Amino acid sequence: MTKAKLEAEKIGPFRVAPRIRDGAHTGAWIVDVPPHLSPNGKRARHTLTTKAEALADAKRLLRELQLDGALSGRGFARKVSGVTLTEVSKRWLEEQADRVATGKKRQSSLDADGFKLKAILGKFPETDVSSIGAKEMADYQKHRVEVGCVAATINAETSLFLQVLRWAQDKGLVEKLPKVERIPMPVKRVDVPTPEEMSRILDALGEQRALLVRFLAETGVRKTEAYTLEWLDLDTTNQLVSIRRKDGFTPKTRHSDRDIPISASLCEGLSAAKQAARAKAVKAGETPPALIFPGRFGGKLVNIRRALASAVKKAEVKRNGQPLKLSPHVLRKAMATWLHVRGVPDALLQPRLGHAPGSRVTKSVYVKVTTEDMRASVIDLEAERRARMSAAGAAKTA
Repeated sequence: MTKAKLEAEKIGPFRVAPRIRDGAHTGAWIVDVPPHLSPNGKRARHTLTTKAEALADAKRLLRELQLDGALSGRGFARKVSGVTLTEVSKRWLEEQADRVATGKKRQSSLDADGFKLKAILGKFPETDVSSIGAKEMADYQKHRVEVGCVAATINAETSLFLQVLRWAQDKGLVEKLPKVERIPMPVKRVDVPTPEEMSRILDALGEQRALLVRFLAETGVRKTEAYTLEWLDLDTTNQLVSIRRKDGFTPKTRHSDRDIPISASLCEGLSAAKQAARAKAVKAGETPPALIFPGRFGGKLVNIRRALASAVKKAEVKRNGQPLKLSPHVLRKAMATWLHVRGVPDALLQPRLGHAPGSRVTKSVYVKVTTEDMRASVIDLEAERRARMSAAGAAKTA
């Protein structure tokens, strides 16, 4: 074969060249695939028998690349950052850790972000961050569906994925953010107990847990706010509970810092619990606990779902023949619903919940329409007809 026929050719970013071994042409031809276009982020070579086959393979790869670029919205001649998603994620987490240290973000949120990133990096460990487009994001969603993840989990991971990519874009590593469609989530039905049902549930709980559950239901605080509440946060004179930033606890938002009025009877119950806890500690020669609702061994509570489920079952509170699903968050929604039914305006309800003024979340997520409310709004046309006929008959008799 002549020297001219052995010359390499470029087909877009792909190079077609003779396969040389020990200084001689082996007769085969190769197609060089650059690292940033290879699925594993490493240089790849396709070996073919003839130059014609190699050129055809390079043209096929070019067409696929152009199609992928058009579909992903990245274009063909995109910038390559040379930085992997793993490296970007590490730097992003370091920056988020600084935000936690300065009180701008909660540690629990950072922990959750790290857990989500593990799943994302499992799919894109060595992928160049600039090569991630809409197609790759859709492939990730498909992968998570196939392994059995629910829509809410996948959407949360996708949202974090975009957040990291947006950070990379701010650093000049990504030119354009991909557009991603969220996976539709089924509407989750949440039933809240009535005040009468709640009183039965409280009767089914032990004294210590009943006080905590009553506190959650009457104040509507988040469970982390209740679990980290200290006696210093209780003002028995003015019957107020203060939700404030403290060591080991950062409020969810700036609107979460608030003072919540409590009922006189709840204040009395908390005062009695404080005296009992102090007397028990003195008798045992220990330091009185700082937490209002400590765990079994004096530390922070973790979960009371099991105690709630047992009390609901014992109180026989059911929905559609099944025990009512009750959690601290449902108690928060129950309080919002009860106050809404009583006619409490959003301007008073939102500060109690720690929501921003004018937030749409209060009514769209927290206030629930109860079966009793819907029953009161039932239209009975037959009853209307009977009333009309009765009135007409009475008029004729008269």
